[in-house]
Amino acid sequence: MSSSELHAANYHLVSADIRNVTEVQQKLKEAEIDFAVPTVFVAECVLVYIDVHHTDALLMWISDNFPSVVFLNYEQVNMNDRFGQVMIENLLTRGCPLAGVEACRDLDTQRSRFLNTGWETARALNMMQVYNYLPAEDIARIEKLEFLDERELMEQLFLHYCLCIATKDGHQLGLSKISF
Repeated sequence: MSSSELHAANYHLVSADIRNVTEVQQKLKEAEIDFAVPTVFVAECVLVYIDVHHTDALLMWISDNFPSVVFLNYEQVNMNDRFGQVMIENLLTRGCPLAGVEACRDLDTQRSRFLNTGWETARALNMMQVYNYLPAEDIARIEKLEFLDERELMEQLFLHYCLCIATKDGHQLGLSKISF
C-alpha cells in the first residue's frame, strides 16, 4: 500500500492506473474489498482522459465482478459543438488530450458506454438539468452567493458537463430505481 492511499474499516481510497484492470483488481484485493458487498464507484472528469478501449475494459470488469454496484460519473458532454471544440483545443494546448472524448459526444454516448459494458441501467443529465431540479430557494441562494451576472455563460458551461448514474443490481436492492 502506498502513502497516497487511505484505508479504514469500511472505506478504502486506493491509487492505481485504471487503464490496467489487473492492477485495479490487485489493489482492491489487497484492500480486502468484498466484491459481493454493494459498492459505489465515483469518477469526476477521469474517464474522458482515458481512451475508450481502456475505459470499456474497466467498466466491463467492474460490471462483471461486482454484482450490486453503482457508478456515478461527472464528466464533459456535448463536446462536438463549438464550445466543446474550444474546450478540447484549450486542453490540448496545455498537454492534456482528451483520449476518451468520443464517449462524451452527448448524453446518449455517456449512457451507452455503460449499457454496452454490462450495466443494467444508465441515466444521464447535463448539469443545467440537474441545476433546474434544485428547489427554487436553493437556486436563489446560490445565485445570490455567486453573483451570476453572466447567466448565459453558466448555462453554456453547465450544458457541457453531465452526471451519469449507472447501476447493476444482482442483489435486487432496488438500485435501478435510483433516479434524478
